[in-house]
Amino acid sequence: MRVEPVVDHFQRIPYRPAVDGKVEIHSGLSRHYPTLHGNLVLPERYSARTAVLMAHPASNFLSHFLLRAFASAGIPIMGMNTRYAANEAALLMERAAEDLGAGVRWLRETHGFERVVLLGFSGGGPLMSFYQSQAESPTITTTPSGDPVDLGDLIPADGLMLVGAHPGRARVLRNWIDPAVVDENDPYRTDPALDLYAPDRELPLADEWVAEYRDAQLRRIRRIDAFAQDQLTRSADRPGADRAFVVHRTVADPRFVDITIDPSDREPGSLYGDPEAANWAAGGLARFVTARSWLSTWSEDHTNAAAPTDLGTVTTPTVVMALCGDQAAFVSESREMFAASADPHGELIEMPLLTHYLVDQPDGVANIIDRLRSWLVRRRLTD
Repeated sequence: MRVEPVVDHFQRIPYRPAVDGKVEIHSGLSRHYPTLHGNLVLPERYSARTAVLMAHPASNFLSHFLLRAFASAGIPIMGMNTRYAANEAALLMERAAEDLGAGVRWLRETHGFERVVLLGFSGGGPLMSFYQSQAESPTITTTPSGDPVDLGDLIPADGLMLVGAHPGRARVLRNWIDPAVVDENDPYRTDPALDLYAPDRELPLADEWVAEYRDAQLRRIRRIDAFAQDQLTRSADRPGADRAFVVHRTVADPRFVDITIDPSDREPGSLYGDPEAANWAAGGLARFVTARSWLSTWSEDHTNAAAPTDLGTVTTPTVVMALCGDQAAFVSESREMFAASADPHGELIEMPLLTHYLVDQPDGVANIIDRLRSWLVRRRLTD
């Protein structure tokens, strides 16, 4: 395969800010000059037939390691950020989908690409699935907290690639949150019987204990759901109010310590390294959040964005690629998403041993690009 020289092109993409008076973003620049940022990476020679678009609800994808690799294979690709790239605590999945729609429209109307294929890596996977589901069959008119959204003018993409993708932020947190916490205001008050990291915890974990642990995780999620809903009720007469709060200890999935649960090629541990240390860290999953964002993003009972559900209405060409050594997006979840897809010719590709970020796996990126490029050709999405 020919390797093309590539060039990065910084993009400024206008987006439609919320008009409900809520201040979601601290930055005055972002509020007064609503602009999304993208990095369009182009081969020296390329066709305007197809472009790939990458995004994540809150992470910065402007320099993602797949960008230059795709462009070097001759395929134009843009990584873009949503308005929440530096403001994850306020993330609303519905508005992130609106932002992704601005990127799809930008590639089509400003740059003249005939087709746009969405690439969802990690947490980008459920965002892309949610977007495409609403673009094909719009049903959602409000966020879970009742704020109006307009997803009716989203342009459907022409293809969907999910790589190392998890099924949704709410599902991840439901599996990761530490159920030993009994007081949300005091993370040191715990139920010792549910402490995954207790020094005397024996491995492999007993099935009965894991079942109770999972039930307790859901109970904690629903306690926070109730708190978030109560905060919204209490602030109903205060336009723009949104309670911010901290969710402690959210890196405690039993699969991190016991690899006999949900077997794969992964090593024990988490994508953060030592999961017990990450469980106490400031930067853990869902650590800082608002009531509105919690319901839209992290609540399994309330979120609108769940890939296994969304993919059931997505008929566009879809491929799901599992990274079998992944400690965050598990192979079983990729299989679940593949099984849910409404694409009658959908494909599941399993990449042995590859980890979430492909660290110290020098051939990993090239192998991923090769398999995805072949899929694009088979589905007649690129030459």
